[in-house]
Amino acid sequence: MNKPRSWTEAERLRAKQLLEEGETYKATAEILTEESGCLRTRDMVRKQFRAGYIVLDLPRDVENSFPKEKNTATFLEEDNYATIEGKFDEQKAPTLKTLLEKFNIDTDIWECSHFKVNQWDVSAKEEVDGKVVWNTHKNYQAKATLIRRIPVKFDFPTVKGAVVGKIAKYKSSPVRNSGNLDVIVPDAQVGFKRDLQTGYMDPLHDLKAFDIVTEAIKDLKPNRVVLLGDMLDLPDWSTHFMHSPEFSFTTQASLDWLASWLAEVRPYCKEMVYIEGNHEKRMTDYIVKNTMHAYGIRPANKPDLPPVISIPFLLGLADMDIQYVGNYPSGEFYINNNLVCIHGHQVGAKSGQSVMKALGDARISTIFGHVHRLEMAHKTIWTQGRPKIYQAVSLGTIARIDGIVPSGSARHNWQQGFGVVEYDDENFQIDTVGIYEGRSIYRGKVYEAREMD
Repeated sequence: MNKPRSWTEAERLRAKQLLEEGETYKATAEILTEESGCLRTRDMVRKQFRAGYIVLDLPRDVENSFPKEKNTATFLEEDNYATIEGKFDEQKAPTLKTLLEKFNIDTDIWECSHFKVNQWDVSAKEEVDGKVVWNTHKNYQAKATLIRRIPVKFDFPTVKGAVVGKIAKYKSSPVRNSGNLDVIVPDAQVGFKRDLQTGYMDPLHDLKAFDIVTEAIKDLKPNRVVLLGDMLDLPDWSTHFMHSPEFSFTTQASLDWLASWLAEVRPYCKEMVYIEGNHEKRMTDYIVKNTMHAYGIRPANKPDLPPVISIPFLLGLADMDIQYVGNYPSGEFYINNNLVCIHGHQVGAKSGQSVMKALGDARISTIFGHVHRLEMAHKTIWTQGRPKIYQAVSLGTIARIDGIVPSGSARHNWQQGFGVVEYDDENFQIDTVGIYEGRSIYRGKVYEAREMD
């Protein structure tokens, strides 16, 4: 069989004839290949049709009988913002004016900040008078983002600082290693989804994974516990996505749960560091967008305390002597001179690609979260005839990986785990400890989560 070549006019006419007779793209390609001896595929035929090189003669009555998609436009309003989005089957592209009129939008109250229309062709076979013919029509998708001309006052959900008991001091029992040792904890996404029928609060964080990390910290008694950020999920504070009602008014329960866990493990490490992630930053972004007057307000005559509406204040981190590293995505904490912890912001589409991105312009070895995948890679750079080896490590997550955490997919390529780092001033060893169905193995010891109620 000959290799593919440019289409001839005779081939296009033959393809037109076959399609009008009711043949599929695949069947048409097979017939053309057999007749001409030149390879034709289904995608080749489809491309010729969509590009307009093959134009079918359609009976006029077919256009009226074709089942078009119904309008599916929706109007969603949240605080000072609103979105109109949907598919339309009108004869011409919808305009902003028709979209606003459709939902009776008062332009004295709302103004459009962004408007976009997408267009595509839809083709299908129809049977008319016993003959199968093709019909094509246009579909449109429009989206308008609106903002109030005069912002309205927004009442915050009732959120108060978490209440924890007195924190015990670290007991300086010797750690079973020759140098320093830190435990690194990745994204936990602490939060809840409320059943609107029963009121049950289903956790987004994995209780079994937390149980294993807790036991490891108590067993190892590390010098430091470093939290890589996104310890809270805060879905009801998102400024980018319309959140489901099941996540509303869950912030207080999330703060209380996380603060209680921090208080439980704090006595087992000399230092604890909490790096801000993009989910913690949601609270700041929400205030800036909706209630600028509340930004940065501190308790009276206490300038050294963090702002009242902030993660450090609401979790009571100062009372537990926990260092908060803010300013995401720039926040970083150095383990030693050659290893840094960050939350991270780069995500590769496939396994292993996130650490490869991190090594692209490597100048220091990095441990990061954000990705929710267990990944590790190394890179050697030669300088003045000497090798310098860099590492990039993603430690996964201790959130649930069964699809309950709000995101764009129900089945994630996520893995659970945490990290242990031994180090001196210059050198380090990073151990990735995977958590698999509530079990981990580290240094010959099996950590198994307790049965949860």
